[in-house]
Amino acid sequence: MRLSALILLAVMASPLSAQTTIEGDNTTIQLGNTEDITTQTRAQVSSAPAAQLRGLDKLSGASVDLQSTNLKPVEFGALEITMHDCRYPKDNPSGDAYVRLTILDRGLEKPVFDGWMVASSPALSALDHPRYDVWVIRCKLDDRTPSVVAGESSPRPIMRPEGLGGN
Repeated sequence: MRLSALILLAVMASPLSAQTTIEGDNTTIQLGNTEDITTQTRAQVSSAPAAQLRGLDKLSGASVDLQSTNLKPVEFGALEITMHDCRYPKDNPSGDAYVRLTILDRGLEKPVFDGWMVASSPALSALDHPRYDVWVIRCKLDDRTPSVVAGESSPRPIMRPEGLGGN
């Protein structure tokens, strides 16, 4: 027998050591006989009334900061972005935000994005659009929450200093 066939037989013959338990809205995955540590490791979260997003027009290179409030669509180019929820760690309001978004393109019937985006991992669940990029910056708790932290954003495309390559 070939090596790949032997590996396949070994995997099929071994007992399954992972099991999934679904309890209400929570999914618990246990490996073998380990204890369920879900309740000990799950962070407490809160919802914010607004989210700070950033949009990039890949054609012009311009980036725009957008503020989206719960269920009120905001327009960015040909996109209409609706925030459903913005969650953040209860003990760290400036921490990792994750936002539930629906993004529609005016030229298409179905949403181009419908799901959760995570601020610390924008590529984890990203908008796949030929012209626009949209990602989450943070949740906005109130008007005192800064829209942009110094040095975090540039409204214009980054330009190369004179004398460094190019034309």
